[in-house]
Amino acid sequence: MSQSCFRALVIGIIAFFCSIVFDWLFDLELPSQDALFRLRGPLPSPEQVVVVAMDESSEAQLGVGNDLTRWRTYHARLIRQLQQQGAKLVIFDLQFIAANPTVDPALAAAMRAAGNVLIGECVQKFRRGSADFFGREECSETNKQTAVALEGDTDAELPEQLVAMRQIRATPEIAAAALDSAPFYLANDAEDSKVREVWTFFDALADAPSLPVLAWTYTRQAAAAFADSGQSGSAWLTERRRDCLAAEDRTAPTGLGADFDKLLCDGDSRYLNYYGPPKTLRMESYADVYSGKIGDLRDKVVFVGRANRQFSPGKTDFFPTPFSDSRTGKMAGVEIMATQFANLSQAAFIEIPLPFWTVSGLFGLAVAGLLNSRRKRRGLLASALLAAGYAGFAFYAFAAWRWWLPLAGPLLVQLPLSWLLALAWSRYDLICERKRLLNFVRQVFPQWATFVPAAPGAWHEERHLPPTRPERDVSGLCLATDIAGYTAIAAQHSPREMWQLLNAYYQVLGHPVISHQGMIADVTGDAMMAIWCELPPTKQKLLACLAALDMAAAVEAFNQATPLAPLATRIGLHEGELTLGRLEAGRTSHYRAIGDTVNTASRIQGVNTPLGTRILATAGIAAELEGIVSRPVGSFRVVGRSEPVELVEIVGRGDAEPNPAHSRFAEGLAAFRAGDWAEAIRSLQAALELDADDGPSRFYLQKAVEFRRNRPERWDGVVVLDAK
Repeated sequence: MSQSCFRALVIGIIAFFCSIVFDWLFDLELPSQDALFRLRGPLPSPEQVVVVAMDESSEAQLGVGNDLTRWRTYHARLIRQLQQQGAKLVIFDLQFIAANPTVDPALAAAMRAAGNVLIGECVQKFRRGSADFFGREECSETNKQTAVALEGDTDAELPEQLVAMRQIRATPEIAAAALDSAPFYLANDAEDSKVREVWTFFDALADAPSLPVLAWTYTRQAAAAFADSGQSGSAWLTERRRDCLAAEDRTAPTGLGADFDKLLCDGDSRYLNYYGPPKTLRMESYADVYSGKIGDLRDKVVFVGRANRQFSPGKTDFFPTPFSDSRTGKMAGVEIMATQFANLSQAAFIEIPLPFWTVSGLFGLAVAGLLNSRRKRRGLLASALLAAGYAGFAFYAFAAWRWWLPLAGPLLVQLPLSWLLALAWSRYDLICERKRLLNFVRQVFPQWATFVPAAPGAWHEERHLPPTRPERDVSGLCLATDIAGYTAIAAQHSPREMWQLLNAYYQVLGHPVISHQGMIADVTGDAMMAIWCELPPTKQKLLACLAALDMAAAVEAFNQATPLAPLATRIGLHEGELTLGRLEAGRTSHYRAIGDTVNTASRIQGVNTPLGTRILATAGIAAELEGIVSRPVGSFRVVGRSEPVELVEIVGRGDAEPNPAHSRFAEGLAAFRAGDWAEAIRSLQAALELDADDGPSRFYLQKAVEFRRNRPERWDGVVVLDAK
């Protein structure tokens, strides 16, 4: 993995996890959904749905006040009125729990005659046996008592961690007269927070369906179909739900459509798609419908419940929604129920197409990748444009497809944090580069060292570093290069052509040195000298060998692309003591690496010519070096040195494919050094049969043939070279 990819991955992962933590701590994405609703604006109200509001006007006209039990006197006539107008279904967001013998018979008769009335069931939720009741206000005062009071054991107390729910159904007379009944419970009642999510099934209540789901089912399938099966609609839904949850493949075809089957087998809650602020759905006054003033209710699904249309603050059973503010107020529970029914009918719930963590992770990686481009300003601009494009797409997806994608985490956490991390990392790189530059200047150009700051900033002449000697003794490694046949090439081209050729060549040649922490000590004509010093010995050797391999590959690519002559480059490496110092020449100064190590490296690169190799190094450099493939090529006594040097060829990296000719060459080299010319000739010929281009095999084969005819005196296994 490249350093740039690694950096992008690290920045993306850090920003992603910070986003997850912030969202977990502060629920960042919930306000983003509110913002999406407000930006989208209201939608057309579903024509099928009508809310009959038990509002302030009806309270005054009928003289019932806030007492819900007093409304029951008028429900029978309301049902008959709706029946006359041809309402498709009537749903009461009321629980008829306390019996009223005076009016219940007439109400039950009206319900039976209509045959399309659904009623609600109270849901009591409590924590502990003697306290903490949570339930909608329609539950009667008796049923608001704590669980132990209802069971008669007032001394008992449930464990603190236990949370229980139970259904409280209507009186037997009303329940028998109604078409069906089901609970409707809003999960956020106790906390008084915004209602964004509603239950479709209550798994805590034995998989009972919610009242809007039951109403939707009766619009999809006639009540007679349930009667033929001997089950009510709610019991049929519960059975289908259990079958689906028990099935391994989570499929339970019902014949009512794929969306219906999906609802049965999905989770037990959905995100509401609000059509607008409170009172967006068609809402008629209870008193007006009761008195016959409202028409156009044929085939409508009518929801009856408490809904103050003028003043809701302080009223119970009113809840804030994403559209709620000081002007619009809260939404009545019956309108939320009607909204859920409309979402079911139109298949219009808010959906989460992918887990938030998946979207956030992809966004974070994309931003980090852009920020790690070479041009930082372009990366910042590109990441900002990406964020803007993503925000626009998220809004479009919400408005057009009802997809809810995360916004707050990616835009408010990941994006700025990725910017900070990328800038901090760039600052760190700059500091490291300045330190490296300072070390190099101290070693090679000490007269400039006083002007170079260790940290980024301006150049300050007045900030002097401690005095530096004009020369420095170091233990290092030299890499020498030379162009084969340079004199002939120069004779064939004009000076300007050679300048252009060498200028491009040295740019290619110098990059591997710098990228592997080396320093270019000298460039003269067709030769370059690079050094590595003051690094751990093993690392120093590895970096130099990698730089040599990259040089060879870069020059090969350069030669294929250049329109002028190819520049065959020889490379030699040697380690030892050397001096970095300043040489005075008249009024000018030249800084050089000086010493026998430099000269020997230059001689070693020259050995490539007779051997037909590209990269040679003294044996100590490549010995036991992981990640580098090398092979011994013999011992040589080069010009100017009395002591022989043991050389190896740097073949490639550790993943290079082995060359079978090398093993036969090793056998031939061993026989050659032992003076067994015949065996050497056989092995070297075998190596050339495997690889006809193997230069060392050809060189030693010629030497072995020559020495078999004229055996050298005092043979010590060292090849003497007379030319540079």
